[in-house]
Amino acid sequence: MTPGDLTVRDATDADLPAVVEIYNQSIPGGWSTADTAPVAVADRVEWFRKFHPARRPLWVAEIGGEIVAWVGLTSFYAGRPAYDATAEISLYVGTAHHGRGLGRFLKERMIAHCPALGVTTLLSMHFDHNAATKHLNDSLGFVALGHLTEIAVVNGVKRGLVISALRIAPAG
Repeated sequence: MTPGDLTVRDATDADLPAVVEIYNQSIPGGWSTADTAPVAVADRVEWFRKFHPARRPLWVAEIGGEIVAWVGLTSFYAGRPAYDATAEISLYVGTAHHGRGLGRFLKERMIAHCPALGVTTLLSMHFDHNAATKHLNDSLGFVALGHLTEIAVVNGVKRGLVISALRIAPAG
């Protein structure tokens, strides 16, 4: 995947159905989310409204006008002020576009944008059986800070959650 092949932009209200569709594609495999059944667009409106380009962006990636992936930042710990410089990154790539480097490209781009957002600690959480995300995070310099073992049941199997952090130098 090369940057010339795609467009990355701030998500708009009209993009929410595609964002939800990509998210729902991740549910059956049990690798990326603790949701066990598809979510409805209406159920994600309040979540979507919490994103803001200047503070906590949600970007969509398009190829040929089709949204194929998204990456976003959410405030940590319900947005309590002491954690303003900490955000959690979420990344979902449509199943037809896995393995092409799109996830790496989007994650690297968001990391590079963090100083402009005032984010100095970026958290990434993934299931302990998700080797692809672990590999990506490790290669980008994330450090595992916690492992909550057997806290979720995904497709009938107990799974743990790894919490990793990347420290980012402040802007300027």
